[in-house]
Amino acid sequence: MGYTHYWNFEPNRIENTETLRKKFKRASKQIKSFANWLPNKGIKICGGLGDGKPIFNETEIWFNGDGSEKLDHETFNLHWSRPTTHGKHSDFCKTARKPYDLLVCFALLTFAEIFPEAFEFSSDGDMEDTGWQEGVEYYELYTGKTAKLPQSMMKKAA
Repeated sequence: MGYTHYWNFEPNRIENTETLRKKFKRASKQIKSFANWLPNKGIKICGGLGDGKPIFNETEIWFNGDGSEKLDHETFNLHWSRPTTHGKHSDFCKTARKPYDLLVCFALLTFAEIFPEAFEFSSDGDMEDTGWQEGVEYYELYTGKTAKLPQSMMKKAA
């Protein structure tokens, strides 16, 4: 076990493929923009294997922490173009609370905002967890929008 984020993405809930592509591209662009800002905070984002360049495009998001500094863990990878069982992508990412976790939290919040009808997530962390506190704070500051967190993550904060 470990500190893990989980998500379900059901792109089939969006009937129009062009609408889906545009929404995914918008989410990807927002996440990429934040990733490009993270070096200001001393966080380097790499490709999914902990080296090279991350991918942020209209069908895929693929990144990890910096493997050369041992700041990588599991790859964050979200697709909508690959075949899925019953139209649903279920996946998870263990970050071991390494610095790139901030971008994982930001990505989950972005997808929850842009795909409210097709995306849900949960986490081993909650609002008492420093990573999520920081993730929500940066998300709201960076986007100007209120973060939409699952009720399960709010249980301890209430």
